[in-house]
Amino acid sequence: MELLLEVGCEEIPARFIPPACAALEKGFKKRLADARLDGDGLIVRSMGTPRRLVLLASNLQERQEDLDEQVSGPRVEVAFDWEGNPTKACLGFAKSKGVDLADLLRIDTEKGKVVAIRRSIRGQAAQEVLPGLLADLLGCLPFEKTMRWGDGEHLFVRPVHWILARLDGEVLPFSFAGVESGRQSRGHRFTAPEPFEVESIGSYPQALLKRDVVVDPQSRRQLLMEASRRLARQAGGRLLEDPGLEQEVTFLTEMPVPVLGRFDKKFLDLPREVLVAAMRNHQRYFSIESEDGRLLCAFVAVGNTKVGDPALVRHGNERVLIARLSDAGFFFDVDRKTPPADRVSRLQEMTFQADLGSYYDKVHRVANLAVSLAVHAGLGEWANEIRIIDALTVKTSEIENPKEQFGWRVIRAALLSKTDLLTGMVGEFPELQGVMGGVYAEHAGEHPSVARAVREHYRPRFSGDAVPEQDEGAMVALADRLDTLAGCFGVGLKATGTADPYALRRQCLGVIAIVLTRGYRLSLRWMLARAVTGVRDRVETVRLRQARKKEEKRAKKKKTEPKAIEKVEPFEEELVEELLAFFAGRLRQRFADDAPTDVVDAVLSAGMDDMVETALRVRALGEFAKQPAFCDLAIAFKRAANIISDFDGGRLEESLFNQAEEIDLHRVYLSVAPAFEERVSSMDFPGALALLAGELRGPVDRFFDKVLVNDPDDPERQANRKALLYRIGALFGRIADFTRLQLKT
Repeated sequence: MELLLEVGCEEIPARFIPPACAALEKGFKKRLADARLDGDGLIVRSMGTPRRLVLLASNLQERQEDLDEQVSGPRVEVAFDWEGNPTKACLGFAKSKGVDLADLLRIDTEKGKVVAIRRSIRGQAAQEVLPGLLADLLGCLPFEKTMRWGDGEHLFVRPVHWILARLDGEVLPFSFAGVESGRQSRGHRFTAPEPFEVESIGSYPQALLKRDVVVDPQSRRQLLMEASRRLARQAGGRLLEDPGLEQEVTFLTEMPVPVLGRFDKKFLDLPREVLVAAMRNHQRYFSIESEDGRLLCAFVAVGNTKVGDPALVRHGNERVLIARLSDAGFFFDVDRKTPPADRVSRLQEMTFQADLGSYYDKVHRVANLAVSLAVHAGLGEWANEIRIIDALTVKTSEIENPKEQFGWRVIRAALLSKTDLLTGMVGEFPELQGVMGGVYAEHAGEHPSVARAVREHYRPRFSGDAVPEQDEGAMVALADRLDTLAGCFGVGLKATGTADPYALRRQCLGVIAIVLTRGYRLSLRWMLARAVTGVRDRVETVRLRQARKKEEKRAKKKKTEPKAIEKVEPFEEELVEELLAFFAGRLRQRFADDAPTDVVDAVLSAGMDDMVETALRVRALGEFAKQPAFCDLAIAFKRAANIISDFDGGRLEESLFNQAEEIDLHRVYLSVAPAFEERVSSMDFPGALALLAGELRGPVDRFFDKVLVNDPDDPERQANRKALLYRIGALFGRIADFTRLQLKT
C-alpha cells in the first residue's frame, strides 16, 4: 500500500522545515512499528516547502499482524486473600483487561507467581489504524515555536489550511487542527492558488510542478544552484560556495527563480566580509567571485515567483542592496575616524551582564587571564608591577624581551577585543563582531598580530569552525570564554535543558576545540580556578545579596529580626568543581566520535586535566578496544580492582613473597613499570597499552590461579600482595578506569 500525506499551511520559516521533515519521517516509522504495520521493503520519505509538509510511504502492510500476548498482573498473594477470594487488585486487573476471573492464569515469573491472561488480538486494517496514527503524529511534531489561530486550541507551526491524505488512491479520512483531510492540494500561492485533485500518488510531484511548486527539496536545490551558477558564469565569475545559504534559500522558495544583479564598483573598497554579510545575511543573495577569489560587483538574488519582466525584479534587488551598501560605506568611513584604543574607556557605557559589570570590566578581566594563560603555556612573560591599562600607551616595539612583547600583544588585543561593539558597522551588522574590530585595528596601525587576534578571538563560532590561527588570538579567545563561563556559573546563570541564553555550552566547546587543535598543555583545573579568581569579587557581591534576601524572607516568615550577614562561605573550590563537571559533559560530546561511550567515561574518570593527553588516551583506548587482547587486559585489571577496592596502598616488601607466581608477577611489574612510564610520558598510549597487554596478562592470570591474596592466616602477606596489585592497578589507572568498561565475554 502507498500513503500520501500533505499538510498545507501558512509560510513556515525556512529553518523549521528540515527538522520538521526529519521528525515527520522518524515519528511515522516509529508509530508504524508500534502499530505492527511496518514490514520488509517499507520506504518512507518526507519533503517540505514553505507552504507544505509532505510524507510519502510505500510498501505499507494492508493490515496489522495478529498478536498473541501475555499480560501479567499482581502477584498471587496480592490477588487473593487467605481464603482464596479475589481481592480488589485482582478484580481491577480482570476488569481493566475485559476478562472474567475464570480466564485468569497463574504463572511463574522473575517476580514470583503472578496472575496473568493470555489473549489473541486480531490485527486491524491499515485504513482503520492510520487516521489516529497520523493525527497523533502531526500533533507531536516538535517546532522551535508554535502558534494558535482563530478559536482553535491546536498548536502547530503555522495555521493549517488543507490536508491531503490518500491511501492507495482513496481518501484517508481524519482531522487535525479543525481541518478534515481530503483529496485536494494547492499549487503556488500566487500563480496557481486554486485547489486541485491529486489523481494518484505517482502523479503528485508532476502535478505540483505544473503549478509552479517543486516539492522535492533535493530537486529544488539542484534547480536553484544550476541556474545560479549559470548566472555567475555570465557575470564572468563563479558563485561563492555557501551550503548554509543554499539550504536556507531552498526552503524559502517553492519555485526558485534566480536573477543576476550588479552594483557599483566603488563598493568593492569595503571589506570583503561587509559585502558578503550585506548580501548574504540581510538579503539572502549569493556573492560572485573571480577565479582568483576576488569579489565581483555582481550577485544572484532568488525570487519565489516567475515574473514577466526579470529586469524589473533585478532593478528592485539592486536598489535594495545599493542602499544597504551605502549605509555600510558611511559607517565604515565614520568608524575609522576613531582609533580602537580611544574606544576602550567608552566600554564602561556597555553592560556585559548586570551582575558581572560592563564590557570595560570584562576586557580587563580577559586581559589579565589571557596573559596568565600565555605565561602558563610558556608563550609569554609579564612584569606584574606594570598595570594592564599601560598596554594602551606603551608600544610593543619599546619592549626588548620577545616574550614580554608577546604578553603586551595579548593584553592589547584583549583590551581592544570588544571595542567594535561601539561602532556603527557592528551595530548594523552584528555578525561582523571581531571581524570589524580586526579591520579597524589594522587601519589604526596596530601590530598585525594584535589586529589578527582581535579578528579571530570569536572563533570558533560554531561546531566545525576554524580556531584562531595565532597564539595571541587563541589566548584571548580562551580567556574570553573562560571568563564568561566562570562569571555566569558564579552568579547562577547556568545552561538548562531548554535554555542557554549565554551560549555556555558553545563557549565550553570552544575552549575544548582551541586547546585540542592548538595542542596547548594547559591544566583545565588551573584555568578554571584562575578564571574564578577574576570574577570572585563580582560573584561574592551577588551571593551576599542573595544570602541577605534569603535571611530577610526567613525572618519575615518567623516574625523576627533578620540576622546581619557580612560575608559568604568560600565558594571558589565548589564553583571550580561545578565547571569541571560541565566540561566533562562537553568532553564526552566531543569524544563521542572517537570511541564508545564506556571508553570515553573510563578515560575521563582517570583524569581530564590535560585535555590534549585525554584526547590521545581516548583515541588509543578506543582503537585498542577493537583488538582481541583488549578484553583479556580489561578482565585482568578488573580482577585486581575488585580485590583492592577498599585498599589505599601500603609498603611493598619483596622479602614477603614466597610463591613463584607472586615473585614472577613482581619481577615483571618492576620490568614493565619504567618502560610504561616512559611511554606514558611521551604520550605513546598505544604503546603503553600494548606493553601491559603483552607483559602482564600471563603473570596476572597465573597469580590469581595459584595465589590466595586474602589469606586469613597471614594478614602481613595479604597486605603485601594487595600492595603489589595496587601498584599494577595504578599503571592501568594512568590511562583509564577500566572498571567502567563494558566487556563482551
